[in-house]
Amino acid sequence: MASIKIITYNVHGLNSPSKRSQILNLLKKHKADICLLQETHFQKRKIPTFKHAFYTQWFHSGSDSKASKGVCICLGRHVNFTLTDECTDHEGRYIYIKGHIGTTMYTFGNIYAPNMEQVPWIRSAMRKLSTFTEGTLILGGDFNVALNPIIDTSAGRSSVSVKSLAKLIRTLQSMHLTDVWRTIHPSVKDYTFYSNLHNSYSRLYYLFPPNTHVQYCQSASILSQVLSDHSIVELVYELPHTPPSVGA
Repeated sequence: MASIKIITYNVHGLNSPSKRSQILNLLKKHKADICLLQETHFQKRKIPTFKHAFYTQWFHSGSDSKASKGVCICLGRHVNFTLTDECTDHEGRYIYIKGHIGTTMYTFGNIYAPNMEQVPWIRSAMRKLSTFTEGTLILGGDFNVALNPIIDTSAGRSSVSVKSLAKLIRTLQSMHLTDVWRTIHPSVKDYTFYSNLHNSYSRLYYLFPPNTHVQYCQSASILSQVLSDHSIVELVYELPHTPPSVGA
């Protein structure tokens, strides 16, 4: 089967050409095939043209007004992905794309949740995603919330209520998604973001493949922070029923 590496990364701004070059070189260094990037800071009408020899397919969601948001999905040239549809929002907080890799339909979702009222926003965004999804869904992004504060934060607590977190987990379960890093590392404490304000670490960035596809997940890792105050989360994933020449 073909194997691809999917990453999610809060890049904290890509408006600088030099920063874009650094980020893209970093992604290529890590051999990322499909990249879910948050906080690009692109306004909808000012998204630059990306010309990169390795990452040749780009899909963006930019903000109508503020340049503090923005998300995108980029794919390496060797990923034989054929787009059939995409869905974005006016705030630049999510982008969903679907299409074929070989003969198999995939939907890739990338979200950047706000840092307040995260759970109702995420659940609303996922309701939209549920109506858009076809085939195998892989969701990732910056959720701005620790699913299990006891183990996913250094402080062991969260400003989000236990009741709200339970609702979010039920939503993920209803879409048959699994927190793949936690599934592979059930008792490990590791984090993706350090807050200077609160002097605490949290795991806020996730990749969610289908819970029936855990056997296709070769590895899931949290990498060291480079070029951003956020960590890269990566998943090495086998594409079921896809020969190597069609995938990566």
